Amino acid sequence: MATLSERPDAYLYVAEPGGRRLHLEHTKARPAADPTRMAPGPLMQTLEGGAEWSVPTPPFEVALGPADHHPRVVTSPVGRLYSFPVVDAAGELTGLVQAGPALGDDLPAAVARSYAERADEISLVLAVTRREEELRSRLASATAQVEAGRRLAGSAVDVERLVALLLDLGLSSTRSDAGFVAISGEGRDGLTVRAASGMPDGFAATVDLSPDSGLFDWSAADGGALFLRDVEAADAIGIRSLLAVPLLTEDGQPLGVFALVNFGTGEPLDEQSLDLLEAFAEQIRLMLNNARLFGTFADRYLTTVEGLARALDARRPESVGHHDLVSDVAAAIAREAGLDEEEVDAARVAGLVHDVGLAASSDGGWEFDVEHPSVGASLIGHLPLHPGVAGAVAAHHEWFDGWGFPQGSRGEDIPLVGRVLATAEFLVEMATPDAVRPGRPAARLTDELRQRRGSQFDPRMADAAVRLLDQDALALPAAPLTGRET
Repeated sequence: MATLSERPDAYLYVAEPGGRRLHLEHTKARPAADPTRMAPGPLMQTLEGGAEWSVPTPPFEVALGPADHHPRVVTSPVGRLYSFPVVDAAGELTGLVQAGPALGDDLPAAVARSYAERADEISLVLAVTRREEELRSRLASATAQVEAGRRLAGSAVDVERLVALLLDLGLSSTRSDAGFVAISGEGRDGLTVRAASGMPDGFAATVDLSPDSGLFDWSAADGGALFLRDVEAADAIGIRSLLAVPLLTEDGQPLGVFALVNFGTGEPLDEQSLDLLEAFAEQIRLMLNNARLFGTFADRYLTTVEGLARALDARRPESVGHHDLVSDVAAAIAREAGLDEEEVDAARVAGLVHDVGLAASSDGGWEFDVEHPSVGASLIGHLPLHPGVAGAVAAHHEWFDGWGFPQGSRGEDIPLVGRVLATAEFLVEMATPDAVRPGRPAARLTDELRQRRGSQFDPRMADAAVRLLDQDALALPAAPLTGRET
């Protein structure tokens, strides 16, 4: 479009689902260092976080109005621009192409003709761009879900594989018809079948394996095999012979059961089968206990990191409770912005530890302070947490326009929960009074968010925070949220 209009700057906006707003997708403009792009008048020189700017930037999001369906000249923070609608084959407006700076207040006929000749090509390019973005979004979501499952499960994946392997070995060694392994789940009553082979369809959902009233009698569990309690249930399944051994915790509590089953065709299950089954069951018991020990270690380690973060807060009277406040505000913004509950919880946890990396900067210089997000992320990156936690800690000082630190990431490259956390920490910092300035009231915070929307903050998170402020729904430490700044 810059070529068609013979203007140096061009911007492509893409309509969001529903078509009520458009987001800046691509930019081809003069470098920031080009003196012709400098702001014509004084602009704010210093923003929270230490970055400075004096170059106007295009809005990252614009509202779609009726006038946008027609070519025209518009006014923006980067000056007056030629604006052209992008329409798909069905006649739906899918984006805007803007180029400038415009020469005068009217759209030149030659520029309009040039665009009209290429409008179909531009529409096709935009359609491909939107499709690619949709696929990238789906891939990112799927990747995050897979990674979250892997991290949240900790070593559970290895447990599942071991259980399935030992069940297969048990079946082949004893020539049994079928078998299953059931294990108690965290926070669940009874046992859940984690591996089964050769069992009837629906078995796992219908059989009662609870130690108190289920298929097996656990009263003599310490003596080796379990006794069959519910003969009618076994007969309904078609079981003719069965050998089951318990999985017990170190203090003798039921942990699971390993069972081999014959429906009338397999070899009788003898004493050797019992010894073999007990050996396999012991391996599963050890693995389960190790997994639970690792989970306990991870919980305790995270608690230690949270304690370190709170100790940092205690160094100054005005920062006491800072991490807890950021945690609460981050969770509220994430929920208001429509993130799922796992991401909301990731924002909450990240808020509790986001500045823990500052512990490494007490005896260092500014370099350590700049790197504290990376240091903090490294302290928790090995824990079986949602990947959004470490990602948010690493990115909570990144800016949506790329002016943040430590990586200078921008836009969608910043982890989603990191964009939440950046907004939350800013609000808490600005609302907290200190020795230099009073805490900012809600009206001032709202103004700041709107001013920095699309530059420092993700528009989606800034808008969510503004809505919460309007509802007086954030427990910030400033004077009455509806009061006036003094």
